[in-house]
Amino acid sequence: MKAAKISIFMSIAFIVLAWGAPGISFSFSHAPEDPKDAFLEDIPDWQARLELARLLSYTERYEDSAAQYKKLLEQKPGLVEARLELARVLYWKGDMVEAERIFSSVPEDELSAEARLEMADIYVARGEYEPAVEIYNRHLEKYPGDHKVRLKLAQVLSWKEDYEASAEAFRTILKKRPDDIQVRRKYAQVLIWSEQFDEAIKELEKTLTD
Repeated sequence: MKAAKISIFMSIAFIVLAWGAPGISFSFSHAPEDPKDAFLEDIPDWQARLELARLLSYTERYEDSAAQYKKLLEQKPGLVEARLELARVLYWKGDMVEAERIFSSVPEDELSAEARLEMADIYVARGEYEPAVEIYNRHLEKYPGDHKVRLKLAQVLSWKEDYEASAEAFRTILKKRPDDIQVRRKYAQVLIWSEQFDEAIKELEKTLTD
């Protein structure tokens, strides 16, 4: 039954993971206030390669982008920004193992909140739920109003059959988003899995207009 549940709802996971989709995390270098200043300074090779790698990722040429990031890191191995961006590109192109390795090579105190969440998403995609739950919980301790992350946590908890904790996470979301039909239906599904059928019926009825 567990395998069937994961199979049915895995598509939800990848929709949720799309919140961290390409194009959100990075930003182009800002143009100088005086455009003439751009021509007064030399652009080093490493900076040009970084911009190239980013542009390739923006246009979804992930293989080429990863290759440029790797060349850059051979030249500047301590460039944490490039290491994290490489990990994201690897994640986007589906190389979860290598993306995890790159993320793990960055000291934890240098990881942004976003980078930690991407690490958790990698764990989820690989079916490694415990470390993902730990990251999500730490994030929510600092950002309790981040209900997108709480939804991820609720779903992952349900997949590891911790139904009570999952239901509590769903209830927390529904206190703030009582009209969110999809969240309520996912909550009802957890109630079904935990054999709380009467409660599941009530929740499903709330999502239907007739």
